[in-house]
Amino acid sequence: MRKALLVLVICIVAAPAWAGGGLSLFGSYAQLSEESEAVGFGARLSFGSDRWVGDLSWTWYPSEDSTSAVAGYEDSLQVIPLDLGVRHFFNSSGSFAPYVGAGGTFFYTNLDSGSIDKAYGLYGVLGFNLGRGSLKFFAEGIYRWGETDVSYFVGEQVVASAGLDLGGYGANAGIVFSF
Repeated sequence: MRKALLVLVICIVAAPAWAGGGLSLFGSYAQLSEESEAVGFGARLSFGSDRWVGDLSWTWYPSEDSTSAVAGYEDSLQVIPLDLGVRHFFNSSGSFAPYVGAGGTFFYTNLDSGSIDKAYGLYGVLGFNLGRGSLKFFAEGIYRWGETDVSYFVGEQVVASAGLDLGGYGANAGIVFSF
């Protein structure tokens, strides 16, 4: 069992190098909910061919920059999206490579005072890579969508509850290290 798990971990970590993948580091701005916006940073691991690429992205937005009024309460909202999706490059051989992509998002969410459910959603992305060789610049626009429930308690009794739309428009920009 341990040997099989070790081989699986090695394959997952090394697969981007075998399949023409890359690692991206980026700064991010996003609308986290209807009332909340934040600036953060993230990383993306990519694997695939020249035209089609699979992505696993993680973005962190600090809670102190995003305050939200939910169910009548002002609270500090933290959202950490984890995206899994695909992108299609339209001109993978040139120095300007536009792409479009989509996938699913798991929203890890946290409130300082309230209780919030974890949420799943969708995302779409439109962007470009600029440069040749193994180091490139990229910029993209992203839209994430998801819904969750928020509750506030006094003791064990719910005093306020509401739905919260997560996600919205955002932008990412950074560098890509291609393998």
